[in-house]
Amino acid sequence: MGSLQRIERLREKYGELFDPDAPAVNRWIELDPDEPPTIPVLAGRVAAELESGAAAVEVRVAGATLGAVTQATLAALEGTAAGETVPMGSGDRASLAGESTQFRALSYVCPEPGCGKEAFRSFHDPRFVPACGETDHRPMRLHGWI
Repeated sequence: MGSLQRIERLREKYGELFDPDAPAVNRWIELDPDEPPTIPVLAGRVAAELESGAAAVEVRVAGATLGAVTQATLAALEGTAAGETVPMGSGDRASLAGESTQFRALSYVCPEPGCGKEAFRSFHDPRFVPACGETDHRPMRLHGWI
């Protein structure tokens, strides 16, 4: 593979680290094009440089600039799949943090006076309504959503 293709592939690989609005840099990290580090390893190396007072750190390979990294871009990656600590479900990138806005818990109550048993479901299927075990497995009544 040509060196220009390799540089472009590395630019894409590390793209989430780079800050297009980075200030002028006076520090850089030179990468080995044959053994490029993982994103967490590179982020750690950049963080160490930033701790020494640099506003931004340039990442280079074979003398060519891939991009510049700032503290802001590293902070944005904390806790994501690219970081070292990955929250549950981040790898699949299929779910967003926080409560779902598409689902509500359905509440079912026992129709027997004085029973008060409840059951909760995430969907309603009239063929499989929860039953109350206290009153001879009578079907529970859909009370509403919460």
